[in-house]
Amino acid sequence: MKPTRSRLTILLMLFVVTAINYMDRANLSVAGSHIQGQFELSPTQLGLLFSMFTWFYAMSQIPVGYILDRVGSRILYGSAIVLWSVFTFVMGFASHHLFATATASFIMLLVCRALIGIAEAPSFPSNTKIIASWFPDHERARATAFYSSAQYIGLALLTPLLSWIVAEYGWEASFYLSGGVGILFGLYWLVAYRDPQHSKKVNDAELDYIRQGGGYGSANQQSGNGKVNWASVKHILGQRTVWGLFIAQFAASSTLYFFLTWFIVYLEKGLGLSIAKAGLGAMFPYLMAMAGVLCGGTLSDMLLKRGHSRTFARKLPVMSGLLVTTSIALVNFFQHSPTIAIGILSVAFFANAFSNLGWVVCSDVIPRHLIGTLGGFLNIFGNLSGIISPIVIGVILQRTQNFQYAMWYIAAVALIGFLAYLFLVGKIEVISLPDDPEQDHADEARQKPLKTPSKA
Repeated sequence: MKPTRSRLTILLMLFVVTAINYMDRANLSVAGSHIQGQFELSPTQLGLLFSMFTWFYAMSQIPVGYILDRVGSRILYGSAIVLWSVFTFVMGFASHHLFATATASFIMLLVCRALIGIAEAPSFPSNTKIIASWFPDHERARATAFYSSAQYIGLALLTPLLSWIVAEYGWEASFYLSGGVGILFGLYWLVAYRDPQHSKKVNDAELDYIRQGGGYGSANQQSGNGKVNWASVKHILGQRTVWGLFIAQFAASSTLYFFLTWFIVYLEKGLGLSIAKAGLGAMFPYLMAMAGVLCGGTLSDMLLKRGHSRTFARKLPVMSGLLVTTSIALVNFFQHSPTIAIGILSVAFFANAFSNLGWVVCSDVIPRHLIGTLGGFLNIFGNLSGIISPIVIGVILQRTQNFQYAMWYIAAVALIGFLAYLFLVGKIEVISLPDDPEQDHADEARQKPLKTPSKA
């Protein structure tokens, strides 16, 4: 029997939902300068609005990860997509006459962004758990890279569209569009998604292929009884490698959050572009980032398949990407040359996305039954940057009236991430849990080189 390829349909669904996810995160960046002008916000207030999403997104990670490990992805993720899209849609009403003052409108925007942050919290832990269930080990980095590329290609294609909508119809319309699309897809997810064991579209040959490669039904997937052992969580949090991953995730996400928040404002006010030109100019860094994440994931899996160690295959893209990301500081010398500046930003964003293997390494080192919970911790550290960096940049702008020190800040944080991988992250292997020989045996099997099983 020839294996079906249902996992590719699941991967396409993750691609679409990730594109919607990042459209809903970035639409505020596109509308930011218009909202700032209408409600007379200071740069610090705008930075607070940019970061509000991430405050609540990060705080929700631990409880959401715990719920995910106990409940599963279908209902939790589908409901979350609908909820965050509803709150995105409602943001368009902030300028309605019901809000008599600019302060009331600002508070309403803050509340909506906080609610979006809570609702989006299951997204990447769910993505990681779904990939771990549906894909064998030797396909996992490419699968993760493919759905992760959606955040960049979605931004590249949709930012010019949203910029045009803001220019022609007002900033409110961009939230109506983003929210409406998300609501429809969330309802589709609830109807269409199933885990491998419940899917009617996957045959036994594909399930065997996934199982033999370390996915659903393998020994490491079956280990654990669905209950989260907090002693095991504490043990994993005491490992130096895990803290290296956390720091590197913060560093990589700092660059990403600059492009999700202040980037369009930088193009408008730092480089002097109109909103329409800024939307077009933003396409190139986003497209380069899409290429970067695909190249990083492909290279990592290729190195693994050719017999290189998992440590080398994962560390090379992450460390080289973070190091080249520091080149973003060079943009300070070309602020009067928008074309060169956008080129430098494109290279830096390519490198940043090239290093985007944090979730892959998480699935490599965390025992499978704890991925939801520990993935929550990883996401907290990654998204602390979304709290800190937009506010830091806002304060820098308010005090200096230019972006130069902001760019030096982003470069410095990327360098810290590189050093964390160099000095803290050790061998990439599953962390063994004390007093759990069955888990040790299962996860040792997960580390062995995998051969593609023959097709029946």
